[in-house]
Amino acid sequence: MAYCPICGEMNDERAAFCMKCGSVMAAPSEPARRAPATFMQTRFDRTFKVGGPPIKTFLGMIFLLLIIEISKALSDGSDFAGSFADFLNDSLLLFFLILLLSSYSGYLSRSYPREHSALAPFIAAVVVTFYLWVLANVFDLLGASDGNDTLSTMGDLLFSILYIIFLLILLLGYIGVIMRSEKIGPVQRTYPAPPSTDGPSAQPTAGPQPTYYPGRRLGRSSQNKIIAGVCGGMAEHFNYDPFLIRVLWVIGAILSLGTFVLVYLILAIVLPKNL
Repeated sequence: MAYCPICGEMNDERAAFCMKCGSVMAAPSEPARRAPATFMQTRFDRTFKVGGPPIKTFLGMIFLLLIIEISKALSDGSDFAGSFADFLNDSLLLFFLILLLSSYSGYLSRSYPREHSALAPFIAAVVVTFYLWVLANVFDLLGASDGNDTLSTMGDLLFSILYIIFLLILLLGYIGVIMRSEKIGPVQRTYPAPPSTDGPSAQPTAGPQPTYYPGRRLGRSSQNKIIAGVCGGMAEHFNYDPFLIRVLWVIGAILSLGTFVLVYLILAIVLPKNL
């Protein structure tokens, strides 16, 4: 990003004029390294910088270890608690990697949104698929401990469609990235002509500039919502029609025997609210 020398507004590094005051952006003498964006960073990001994601990861692992110990304490009176504790203990390394990946992905999406957009769909697909895999294991353990065939069937069904969900998230994500890049469009850098020595120099006027659309983080929409704003937030993130996203969620909820409803509730709790 580039800062206006007159008003200090942050602009695209290829912009010729400031989007706020219309002043001419100075031409860089040499290619400069892009500074991290700050308009989407949280106070935690600005304080700890690249050390923030490992801190979040270790906090998440401490919480996970606490759940394991609680489950072990309850294992005497519940077969599910003991099986669940063993599953979490065997998957600690996977949880650590996923937490670290998602933490760094969130940090990079707020600090370098344009560069991160190329990897964001793949990371989102990996993270969501992993947590759905955990949910499928929970259904399987519940069904095995209680002898509930319905829960076992839901777990098996979710196992069978995991790769479809991964590919669907990956496809929708990259379609959204391509659509946003087309919406931004190529920006031509132009510089004003040098002032004439014959008379007073004229103040350059700002020409029409393409609108810059910064990447919007995935969250719950505060404007386009019916229940919790999850579908509206996904539509805003991927630049899709929210009606289409809602239809896909309804179809997924029917095909997964209600699993998508639980996923929706989890996302409604986990995702931040966009203003």
